[in-house]
Amino acid sequence: MAFMYKIVAVDPHSVAEAKKWIGRIIFGTIGVEVAGTLTHALIASVPAAAH
Repeated sequence: MAFMYKIVAVDPHSVAEAKKWIGRIIFGTIGVEVAGTLTHALIASVPAAAH
């Protein structure tokens, strides 16, 4: 972690790029989690609605 920090700290543009990628990774992970949860919720509600 410190190794990466030293590299990106040299160039402000690199810092911006790194933050952008970290943001994409975090939001991508959260998006997948939310989509999975919603899918499970929808699937679970379908049989109940059909009855």
